[in-house]
Amino acid sequence: MGIELNIRITSPLDEDDRDLLSGIAVMTLAIANHEMAKNAFPDTFGDDDGLQPEPPRPAPCAFLKPEDPTLICIADAGHRGRHRFRKMAVEDGGVGVLSN
Repeated sequence: MGIELNIRITSPLDEDDRDLLSGIAVMTLAIANHEMAKNAFPDTFGDDDGLQPEPPRPAPCAFLKPEDPTLICIADAGHRGRHRFRKMAVEDGGVGVLSN
């Protein structure tokens, strides 16, 4: 892949032109050194693989069924509709572990 960069400067430069030229110089350096730019401006430069990080999952509802406290709802917290229960194994210390 070829890269072509053309910059034309007409003098005399006023203060706004100097600011613009300074910005062009910074952006040229950022393009030339992508890793440095990625570390300095993480919101501007995305990942090279194009994949976005997976958003965090909501916490489970964790509602315990009153008739059988070993059943716990595994749907997302604040879900609508019926609970989705899964059997929870209870160990000697009273700590619940979801069974497969």
